[in-house]
Amino acid sequence: MDFLQAAALFTPAFTGLAMTIYDKDPEVLKNFEKKYCFSAGLQSAFTASELTSFSELREKAYIYEIIDPMEVHLIVFWAGESCVLLGPFVESKWNEKKARQLLAGHGADAGTFFSYKMYYCQLPIQQGNYVARIALFLLDNGTESEDFREIRTVYTHERQGNPRLVPQEAYEEIAIVNRRYHMEEQFIEAVSAGETKKALLLLRELETLSAGLRFVSENMKDQIAGAAIVRTVIRMGAERGGLAPVVIDSISQEYAQQMQHTVSAEKLGRLLEKMVIQVCGVIREEHKNNYSVYVKKAIDYIGLNLSRQLTVAELSEVSGITKSYFVKIFGKETGMTVKQYMAKKRCEAAAELLLDSKLSVQQVGAYVGYADNNYFSKVFKANMGASPQDYRKKYNFY
Repeated sequence: MDFLQAAALFTPAFTGLAMTIYDKDPEVLKNFEKKYCFSAGLQSAFTASELTSFSELREKAYIYEIIDPMEVHLIVFWAGESCVLLGPFVESKWNEKKARQLLAGHGADAGTFFSYKMYYCQLPIQQGNYVARIALFLLDNGTESEDFREIRTVYTHERQGNPRLVPQEAYEEIAIVNRRYHMEEQFIEAVSAGETKKALLLLRELETLSAGLRFVSENMKDQIAGAAIVRTVIRMGAERGGLAPVVIDSISQEYAQQMQHTVSAEKLGRLLEKMVIQVCGVIREEHKNNYSVYVKKAIDYIGLNLSRQLTVAELSEVSGITKSYFVKIFGKETGMTVKQYMAKKRCEAAAELLLDSKLSVQQVGAYVGYADNNYFSKVFKANMGASPQDYRKKYNFY
């Protein structure tokens, strides 16, 4: 791999800028046009035919900054026999009023606005002089020549072609987004009901639908941001399904951490599917118990604070009801007092550790909130029918 090929890999990762290397293969510029040209009529400079002519007719001893009628920028330079394109990029954030004026001024109609916004907002914000310095850096390190110093700006504001020739996809994308919002609502409902199979099917359909949009960023940072939005939609379904915020947040943060370090769209997709499966499973388990929303909140809170000495007052506050009413419905729905329920859950957690680890009984007891080993053994026997030592021996673990 030569320097230029290596640069094509690290430049997008470090700068967010696309880097295209044209070595006389017409497919390269056709793909560039498909990905980065909003309209052949409005951006003729970004079409395969115009870029081909540009690469053949321009003097190669310069770095060119092309600025098209929609104020989108592209840096073009030559490294040896290769023509290199850095971008496209924009120099300012999205401005709705200015965008409408630009479209109207160049003869486009209001129906193109939404698609143009999607196109514009997926482009990185950079300054032309900064991108030109990147080009100089690449040239200084990739070649021995010192002739590539002058930067020329090329404005393509002249109308070329028919500005009304905006692709039909620009109008179809509005229908796609409407369908996506409708499908997201169905997805939230499926998650809230714990319907794993249906939720996964809808998740895949949403991914397929999004792929149908022309200007979906392939940058991993943008992909991770998109996954964060889907994660939020899953959270909405979990909340509608009755899961306590602390439980939802616990699951969400676990996947947020993994997604932050993901290096492929495929991996992101698998993580989202795993999150859906986990959330739906927890919701189904919650629905089995048929607890009221107040008791569910308390139970979830207990599960996340198993080793703490929780009070009835604290749990009733978490549930959002009075202390007396909480005691009444908790006992009615679980058949236990808060103290009995917490002891049962602590012993169940301790039993798992006893069977699945070589931790000492004292370590296990301390982990679930019993500092006194003797007291732990007493409570464990009352709940599990055997002392911690006998329980471990009975099932022949370690």
